[in-house]
Amino acid sequence: MRLLRSDTDPVRDKFAAARQELSSALIEREDEIDLVLTALVANEHVLLVGPPGSAKSLLLDSVLSWTGGSKFSILLTKFTTVEEVMGPVSLAALKEDKYLRVTAGKLPEAEFAYLDEVFKASSAILNTLLRMLNERAYDAGDGVARTVPLKLCLAASNEWAAPDTGKELAAIADRFLLRKTVAPIRSQAGRQKLLWTRDHAPRLSTTITPAEVGQARLRALTLPWADDAKDALETVLKELAKEGVQPGDRRQFKTVGVVQAFAYLTGADEVRPEHLEVAQHCLWDDPGEQPQAAARVIARVANPTGMRVTQLLLEVEQMLAAADVRDLADAAKAAAKLAEIDRQLAALKGNGRVDKARGYVKEQLKKLKLASIEAV
Repeated sequence: MRLLRSDTDPVRDKFAAARQELSSALIEREDEIDLVLTALVANEHVLLVGPPGSAKSLLLDSVLSWTGGSKFSILLTKFTTVEEVMGPVSLAALKEDKYLRVTAGKLPEAEFAYLDEVFKASSAILNTLLRMLNERAYDAGDGVARTVPLKLCLAASNEWAAPDTGKELAAIADRFLLRKTVAPIRSQAGRQKLLWTRDHAPRLSTTITPAEVGQARLRALTLPWADDAKDALETVLKELAKEGVQPGDRRQFKTVGVVQAFAYLTGADEVRPEHLEVAQHCLWDDPGEQPQAAARVIARVANPTGMRVTQLLLEVEQMLAAADVRDLADAAKAAAKLAEIDRQLAALKGNGRVDKARGYVKEQLKKLKLASIEAV
């Protein structure tokens, strides 16, 4: 996704600046950054799952530092108590034969939250989280459901919940509308930046207030859907059903708002089929094979250009990994392949992703030629 700057929308400008600054520091995390920023506008929650050391916490902590408002962050373990998350029981209330929690500084009073290792929480914590994440409501103990100010909950885990862990973990995973597996760095250029850049912490030049986030959300909700985008979503749902992927009604309904938020951040004045790309992180239930099926169907129906770009970039990485720059014949063959891939990209309908892919291919071609010259 390319976040566009706009002279008429300073709030969107802040998102664009944050996206650029996060992407320049965090290696190969553009998709995850787009996901979190989209969730912030859509007022939905995000779950990132990946191995330790894949910058999940760095990304989520950076976004929380960018937002204003009250925050709550915790690393959950099987020993974490409800009091640590929801607040201690009030001793003063107990003297009056009342059971109430003091929620000051805890999750029920946070506008933004980060729950690390969310699947390791106890049943008592998970059951309380279910209602809070979905209904934005919390009962402090007196039977009165109070509205919580929670706008965005970011969660991380090193692994998906196992199928035999019961309904509790499946239910908590479902409360996160946007979910993604975080892959290790794959490209040669990414590994070089990882190894030889000492500081990967993002430096954000702006901050954003909860009120500004609310403005962005209202503007996103006013974006109309183009007819072909509506048709594309209907086709996607039908094609997913053929593959055995049938997300629940609530998930389908909320996906509409997520796509509008994604379209808003790109600078669009209406939702178009290519904006359905973000729905691949919403329209599935089982984390086994369903995310791949959703990505494949959505790319085929709504964004064939993006699908082709991804395929060509994969060819680039495979070719670079196999090329021996010390062998002039092998290097020349690799350079010819890169040039051919660039020609194929040039033939695609122009958009931000195509332009970025072409820039990357040209950069790799230049590096390949320089390495070959030095090897002579």
